Amino acid sequence: MMMREKFDQLLYILILALGFLSLLLLPFQQGYAMKALRAAGELGLLAIFISPKKYLNGNTKYISACLFILALLSFLWFRTYRSPDSLYFGAYINYRDWSLAGLFAAFAFPVLSSNRKNSASIINIHLLIALLVNILYVAYSFYQIAILKEPRVTLSLAYGPNSTGAAYTISFIATYTLITISWTVKKFKIPLILIFAFANIVAISLTGTRAAIIAFPIVLLFIFWHEIKQRDKKTKLNSILLLIFLSILSAVFLAKPVAKRIIEMKSDLTQYENRNSATSIGARFAMYQVGIDSSIDNYAWQSLEKRNQKILSIIQDNPDWSGAKPYLGVHLHNQFIDTLSTIGWIGVILDILFLASILHFSLNNKCLLISAYAILFLLFGLSDTLTYATPVPLAWLLTLMLTCSVRNNKKINDN
Repeated sequence: MMMREKFDQLLYILILALGFLSLLLLPFQQGYAMKALRAAGELGLLAIFISPKKYLNGNTKYISACLFILALLSFLWFRTYRSPDSLYFGAYINYRDWSLAGLFAAFAFPVLSSNRKNSASIINIHLLIALLVNILYVAYSFYQIAILKEPRVTLSLAYGPNSTGAAYTISFIATYTLITISWTVKKFKIPLILIFAFANIVAISLTGTRAAIIAFPIVLLFIFWHEIKQRDKKTKLNSILLLIFLSILSAVFLAKPVAKRIIEMKSDLTQYENRNSATSIGARFAMYQVGIDSSIDNYAWQSLEKRNQKILSIIQDNPDWSGAKPYLGVHLHNQFIDTLSTIGWIGVILDILFLASILHFSLNNKCLLISAYAILFLLFGLSDTLTYATPVPLAWLLTLMLTCSVRNNKKINDN
């Protein structure tokens, strides 16, 4: 029994270290980050096999189960329809990559999020890693703009629109950092939260990704409200004044890039009203429409070839939706519509159940802040697909697991 406990603790330490390593590598080397998660998943499966009752009955079991089923269905869908001769082979590979990341995470999740005897040390390590990684991400973002003179922050992400992936990745990392600060720091907590939050807001805004520019401040306000709601009036007032000051400072610094994106958005909407969907926003509306029309009866699965054949037929009859055509080899830029168009209604139901499992964990364990992940997943999912390729899935999978780890070990430490 003693030997098994020591081996279990060793597996946990290795899985936690691999999770941190994967997060650290993510903005630079997604291939190695994926390998680190794979190793964590394999060790997690071994730990579950050795101690099934300990891990399969943990408080993250519903999150892990929903994630496992969703990722497994995505992988089986890929195995069923992918063909080396397909016009959409690259898209199939990206769906495969997400599904493998999801499966590895599902095995690592119960172990990584478990509470341990040395909980005080674990949450201190979480704080150190969260701060270090977030500083690294933000510093690299500023480096790309100030030194490399790139027009938008991209990090070093592969697989598609790098600036969008960078925005989502920074958002999830920042959420992990802010929640960890909230749960572990005692002195100067609110100023530290606001300083890190606004540093991340600047980095996210420099990606030019409108969805993240809108969504992340909502999460910040949610975390900020949670922090000040039970504070005395003086602390509340000082905190709100600091929030206002940093908001004004950020607005001045970001006036030009944000104004540019707003002007582009207005232009896109005007063109869309004039029946031109060949713009960023217009193409999204077109993808949503043809995605629903081509897949509303997809109760099981359908291949990308079949879906896209339907979409091309719809576009032929309705040229207003032609803006969707260039994206048929990628995804439909909406988590729920894209899932509907591939693995069908069962996938949409699993997406919803996954969000519900996060909310259930949040409410059942009295940690409302974890629901910030459900908020981000929902808001980002309305304008993009989060279960595609490697970078973005790794970002939300890793940070969600690590945040649950902080929560469970904090709960033990408090007791």
